[in-house]
Amino acid sequence: MAGFSTEAKVGVFVMVALAILAYMTLRLGKVQFGEPKGYEVWGTFDSATGLKRNAPVEMAGIQIGTVERIELDQGRARLTLRVHPDVKLPADSVVLIRTRGVLGDKYVAIDAGSPGAPLLKPGDEVAKAKVPTDLDQVMAKIGYIADDLKDITASLRVSLASPESQQNIKESLYNIRELTAALKVVVADNQDRLNRVVANLDQFSGDLSQLSRDNKQALDQTIKNFSQISGQLSRTITGLTSVVEKIDRGEGSVGALVNERRTVDDLNSTLSSLKEISKRIEDGKGTIGRLVNDDTTVTKIDDALTGINDYLSRADAWRVYVDYRGEYLFRESALKSTLNLRLQPKADKFYLVGIVDDPVGKRTDKEYTTTTYANGTSSQTKVKTTTIDKDDLKFNAQIGKRWYDLTLRGGLLASKGGLGLDYHLFKDQLTLTFEANDFRVDTRPHLKAAADYKFWKYFYVTAGVDDFISEDDHATFFAGAGLTFYDDDLKFLLTNAPKP
Repeated sequence: MAGFSTEAKVGVFVMVALAILAYMTLRLGKVQFGEPKGYEVWGTFDSATGLKRNAPVEMAGIQIGTVERIELDQGRARLTLRVHPDVKLPADSVVLIRTRGVLGDKYVAIDAGSPGAPLLKPGDEVAKAKVPTDLDQVMAKIGYIADDLKDITASLRVSLASPESQQNIKESLYNIRELTAALKVVVADNQDRLNRVVANLDQFSGDLSQLSRDNKQALDQTIKNFSQISGQLSRTITGLTSVVEKIDRGEGSVGALVNERRTVDDLNSTLSSLKEISKRIEDGKGTIGRLVNDDTTVTKIDDALTGINDYLSRADAWRVYVDYRGEYLFRESALKSTLNLRLQPKADKFYLVGIVDDPVGKRTDKEYTTTTYANGTSSQTKVKTTTIDKDDLKFNAQIGKRWYDLTLRGGLLASKGGLGLDYHLFKDQLTLTFEANDFRVDTRPHLKAAADYKFWKYFYVTAGVDDFISEDDHATFFAGAGLTFYDDDLKFLLTNAPKP
């Protein structure tokens, strides 16, 4: 600096001072260049008194933005807030205008909403905008309360300052002192008795509480019974009153009996006839007399009733159901028909017989051995032939047992030995079925899965897949419908069949 002149030093000092002044001006004035950072949201408030532009916007005590604009919108204050781009506000956030300290500046505080709520986008409105109670309003209300207290104390001072009021207060205090002294003497003279009374009351209240607690249900029932009895007594008395009035007016048989001589004569005549009839019965005369006195007649009637009961019990024991189902096999483009007759002697046991018209046909396998002689030696060859008769019918003959919602069947399924499993759902409206038959060593068994839904009392629809692990490429989906009904006439025709 020794080589600089005084003018140069002064110029450098002035330039540095001007740079510092410009920085402080921009810093304190919050002047920024270029596009402002962050995004804008807005909300409307009843009042924005004391709030200024560029006031801080805080969340959890940390500044996250500033007040961009304060405008008047239909008589309300509309605030536009610029929020830092890194801060995301939930849509249910609450915006409030608060005061920093008692006499501090106004600022905007945001209470964050729930984490799972959608986020506010730039330009969205903050739905929850509130203005806390203003300090001026609070001070005004405190002033009103102070004025009321002042009036009350003035009234009390006037009331207590009069000689009559002072004399009344003195007399009241004297009476209270005399009363407390008398009570003290009474309590001192009867201390033991009061202790016993209190102890007895405590024991009685405990016993009463225990009694009501142990017999609460019985007491409630007793009160209900009394209420019912009172209602029944009221109705009974009303009915008796009505009956007595009718008898008094001569209405009805009893009224006529009480008020008319002719009725009494008719009653006597009837009783005489009854006496004569009972005498004839006692002597064994007539059909009723023989029935009462002759054991042979009673025995025959008992035998007849026993036979009728036996017939009806066997009829009720059997249930006969007829079921037809048609399944359209999509791979074969043909209809498979099944007609079954289910004989059910018990609710959980049944027999099933039926015929099946299967478009796949009935398969018959034959195996034989051929012997060939050549050059003095012989050789044997096993030949296996398979015949499929598409016009041949198949038969069902099964026995079944049901446990709750599960039914197990076994026997002939389409002329092949096998098993069936039925699972019933929704009060037997939906039935899931799985069947397996034709168990042979050289081929896979025939498996079938189906679902039947009964949409009406007699009709149902069905769908599923048949022979789905077949080696003969017979696996196919199917869909169809069925008809089932209970034949009362057929049931009575079979009542003479022997019951298992």
